[in-house]
Amino acid sequence: MNDAVTPSDPQVAALEAIQRDVEGVDSQLLVLIAERLRLIDRIAALKAPAPGLPIRTGREVTLLRRLAASAIAPAERELVVELWRALIAASLRRQRVIDVVVGGGRGDPTRLFDIARRHFGARTRITHLGESQAALQRVVDSPDAVVAVTPWPAAPGVGAWWPALSERRFHHLHVIAGLPLMGPSGEEPEAAVFAASPPDEAGGDATLILAFDPHHKVTRALGEIGFIGKEVARAEPRVLVRIEGYVAPEDPRVAALTRHGLDNARVLGCYARI
Repeated sequence: MNDAVTPSDPQVAALEAIQRDVEGVDSQLLVLIAERLRLIDRIAALKAPAPGLPIRTGREVTLLRRLAASAIAPAERELVVELWRALIAASLRRQRVIDVVVGGGRGDPTRLFDIARRHFGARTRITHLGESQAALQRVVDSPDAVVAVTPWPAAPGVGAWWPALSERRFHHLHVIAGLPLMGPSGEEPEAAVFAASPPDEAGGDATLILAFDPHHKVTRALGEIGFIGKEVARAEPRVLVRIEGYVAPEDPRVAALTRHGLDNARVLGCYARI
């Protein structure tokens, strides 16, 4: 007896009908993606030209949170975030070409490269420069066209490169995102995005502050100022502090830390997770 499926079988007809439906959905998605990009172009045309990068990480995180929370089964939150990150990256490219430089990390550098690629999109030019300081310097040299992806400051096993952030040449750089975006709010990201742009509040943020603490007064100083946070790394006399909530670079409480025993305190940046 021949059990081979023939074109007249009802199962084959049903499969072909479903495949046509899938192709129809694909066509609709292409139309919607094109329409989304056209709308982004209209928004960009109405905006007054502004200096700096067009990246608004707070707005991006807010959008992704809303979409992930609205995901309808069987669409997974991770899939929603990955798809819309690609769309966001495509929208950014239509406003300005942004190069990404990756620096730092021990062992296989492809992990950082992969994190950067998944966040900034397949068409973005990404260059590995070896050392974190070299990547940061590239942003200093081209502040309106380059962002750097480095290992997370003070992450175990990546080397204590973060004290270099106290050098004056890096004072205009900020952490604007922690990657990957999806992860528990209390868990440190794997990588940081540095840019010559101020951080952007998303809600549920955490702030990194760098200071000199030669007398180990950071815990008392945070309590006296009213910050909820903790020391996350130390390279005498420098200390790296994580504060719960968004703290703007110009927040007077940061300057007030000097009166409580810390020197040269400054906001490195902020980040939020999904």
